[in-house]
Amino acid sequence: MTGDPLLIPNILIILFIFILLVIAVINMISLRNLCDYKKLRTYPRISALVPARNEEDNIDACVKSLLAQDYPDFQVMVLDDNSTDRTGAILASLAVENNRLQIIKGKPLPPDWLGKHWACHQLYEQSDGEFIMFTDADTVHTPDTLRCAASVMTEDNADMMSIIPRHLLGSWAEKLIMPFFALGVLAAVPIHDTFRPKKQMILSSSGKLMMFRRTAYRSAGGFEAIRQNVLDDLELPRQIMAAGGRYRLLDGTHNVSCRMYRNFKEVYEGLTKNMFASFGYNVPLFIISWLWIIFVTWEPIIVLAIYKIPDYPPTLELGLAVIAVIAILLLWFIYYQRFKLPVYYILLYPVSVILMAAISTSSMILTLSGRATWKDRKMPSRKMY
Repeated sequence: MTGDPLLIPNILIILFIFILLVIAVINMISLRNLCDYKKLRTYPRISALVPARNEEDNIDACVKSLLAQDYPDFQVMVLDDNSTDRTGAILASLAVENNRLQIIKGKPLPPDWLGKHWACHQLYEQSDGEFIMFTDADTVHTPDTLRCAASVMTEDNADMMSIIPRHLLGSWAEKLIMPFFALGVLAAVPIHDTFRPKKQMILSSSGKLMMFRRTAYRSAGGFEAIRQNVLDDLELPRQIMAAGGRYRLLDGTHNVSCRMYRNFKEVYEGLTKNMFASFGYNVPLFIISWLWIIFVTWEPIIVLAIYKIPDYPPTLELGLAVIAVIAILLLWFIYYQRFKLPVYYILLYPVSVILMAAISTSSMILTLSGRATWKDRKMPSRKMY
């Protein structure tokens, strides 16, 4: 029994999974809902800013949901980032129907900017709200979203807030891959402190909705300071915190829904642009991390699959494998239950891990070779180290 070479690795697997479980449970308990905030005595002006490039399938629903907000003082500004589809025509039609909507024609992309960052920077420069809210064109908002978001900013005296939105999943590519992406944030990023200390650098937000105090955004440098950094949802809260500001992350599933991608091609392109970046472009760290994740996922399953082999695996290792699989399923269940996803998807988690590892590997290869793209634009290449 003690001579089994896989005994220690199995113990490490269980310890690792239980650490993730503890983080996830604490996050689930402490993560407040955006819709819980609705008390406002004053109504600071809000600029709702939407960068849009080739969003003909999404832009109509997004803009209409923003125009339908029950907030008394706000503007909706959409930047058409040189779209080649019907995005511009749809926006023009919406602007005729509602004079609150302002359409901006995007300027040519400078060589040292990422497309979305440049679009958001232009929107910021032309907005006038005390609070500025960036939101993606694939989102749909309930009528009280601005009211709730402004309440967070005032009640908690925050300089930036963001949300975890409700993800709508259609194709099997979305169902198998997207939950893993979000679960990684939930189980790996401690968010239990109301406001994180300045030295806390593991932060996360969502580009689906990010609201700032204009003064804090300007002091932190905004998108201009991270013009070539693809991880804006990580870097912007870090900037706010580094500048002495307060940041809040909330459960926004009751207020904001989105469908980021609609097929495997879109999922692949969307994730390959930044998965390698999330490891700091560090090749050894990337390889070791993914080998460990695959091992943690599949080793207990393999042990259970070979339990009929005579004298192997030992009873202790078999028991550890059962505990590991149950713990992993529980981790996925917590996430799926909280964020309103069909629970039966959790049985597919081993396939999700393999697909995510493959896409992440492609992200590393495409990034290092300078072939990564997003919205028909080339992403910056990175050197290997």
